[in-house]
Amino acid sequence: MEASINPVKKRSAAIDMVKGFSIMTLFYLHFEQGCFDYKYNYFLVRSPAFYMVVGWLWGMSSHDRTVKEHWDKRKIGLVRPYICFSLFFIFFDIIMWLLNIYSPFIIERDIYKTLCLRGIGTLWFLPALLGGEMLFLSNKHKPFWIKSMCYLLALFTICLYIWWNEHYTNTNKELLNAPFRVIKDISDAFIYLSIAFYFSKRYGKFLLAQHKINQFLIGFGLLLLDFYITNLLKIEFAYPISILVFMVCNMFSGIGIIMLFTSIENFKPISNPLVYCGKNSLIIMVMHYCFLLELTRIFDQHILHYDTYFGNRTIIYFFVALVLQVLIIEIINHHFKYIIGKS
Repeated sequence: MEASINPVKKRSAAIDMVKGFSIMTLFYLHFEQGCFDYKYNYFLVRSPAFYMVVGWLWGMSSHDRTVKEHWDKRKIGLVRPYICFSLFFIFFDIIMWLLNIYSPFIIERDIYKTLCLRGIGTLWFLPALLGGEMLFLSNKHKPFWIKSMCYLLALFTICLYIWWNEHYTNTNKELLNAPFRVIKDISDAFIYLSIAFYFSKRYGKFLLAQHKINQFLIGFGLLLLDFYITNLLKIEFAYPISILVFMVCNMFSGIGIIMLFTSIENFKPISNPLVYCGKNSLIIMVMHYCFLLELTRIFDQHILHYDTYFGNRTIIYFFVALVLQVLIIEIINHHFKYIIGKS
């Protein structure tokens, strides 16, 4: 009995490991430019895992938070960082413009994206997560038919956005894309969070009470299933079924990586670095793409005078950016906690 209660009361290191692994996967993928010719998609765990971590924790919790309670918490943890980092990146744009590296269009574009809540670079994630959370909490206790309509509307929005993005070629597409993408990203967060919530509420305690070997096998098996469907299943799914298959694969990888890391969370050589990245995932999320990647591109093109940001040297930039990222994390955590919602 105790084994099934403790995981609920004490936050597992596996949660931070999942967040850390997901953000470092994105970190690497954003930097690597053509260095490897991948025959298969090995990077199965990406941004949907962040949404699923939230849903998993909520499903395991006995606290039924209200919309107001959640807003009071998240306006500090998500809204404040969105505003502070947006101002920082716009200031960075202005400096680059004064150095004749950026055009005025970059500044105008980033201000527009900020106001639309699309966010500069990877800042899109913060409004998407908050919107998905608020939508879920608003519908959590609604009648079944209302919740069903919300999920169908969210799926329709995702399908419509993907279709529109592939077929719409009007010159105003970029202007329309920002607000439309926000709605699509919120819909993504809403669905993935809901899947993880109801799954963990029904099966979470049972799975976390299993022996570590069983947890490992379950997690590894779900990741293998995801890999098989994504890379080896020779079936071309018609649109929009292909979108549903993609979402199911993300569900497998999200739950799979939670179970896998739960089984090895006490293995410190793996857990310690991933937990560090997970606890600082917000800083890594917003800084690696909008700041560190831009710095390496500027260095590559304006100092080394390469025509394109491409090839093996991007891996060198990735490792340099890792060192700089740790420095940024320590500076913010020790001197600027306010901007990430900490006192």
